[in-house]
Amino acid sequence: MEKVAISGFEPFDGYSINPSAEIVKILDGTDVFNKRVYGIVLPLDYKKADSMLKDFIVKHNPKYVLCCGQANRAALTLEFVGLNVVNTSRKDNYDFAPSEYIIKPDAPAAYFSTIDVHGLVDQIKTMGIPAAVSYHAGTYGCNWILFNVLNWIASGSVKAKATFIHLPPLPEQALEKDNLSMATMPLDMQVDAMRLILKALG
Repeated sequence: MEKVAISGFEPFDGYSINPSAEIVKILDGTDVFNKRVYGIVLPLDYKKADSMLKDFIVKHNPKYVLCCGQANRAALTLEFVGLNVVNTSRKDNYDFAPSEYIIKPDAPAAYFSTIDVHGLVDQIKTMGIPAAVSYHAGTYGCNWILFNVLNWIASGSVKAKATFIHLPPLPEQALEKDNLSMATMPLDMQVDAMRLILKALG
């Protein structure tokens, strides 16, 4: 049975919930289409989230790594590129921001995801679930974790294929912020999309 590691982030930006963390809680420890899923919810913490994820990946030695996070978009967006850039003006949940704009000075400017995100998006859309390929994961924690994972793969310290999946906010988050024009997607639809991704891997 192939192993898949899925990561999510704790709530941020004043929310009490994060769809990526909820996805991890639901799928962790389950078998989906002959794949055993291992999940971890990461703190939005530049000082330790990357090392926590690397230790988790090394421990479980998965064939695939699916990093997940929230973005205010109307669809699941699968990231094609991880940029060697981090936004130092925006602090994490622990009141810290990196002192440099470059994540790894000795690494390339960007890496491509090592999973076929275009093919996965096509599969998701056949189920009537909004999905798209994204070519910019931002410059905050989501891009930061994606770039680090792809750098570990490129350096050989992690032997897996990986990408990042941005998930839309949940309807309860729109209610929480009293922003009823916010694009949202129900959690059960997001879970269905993630199960489809797991089925399509490989």
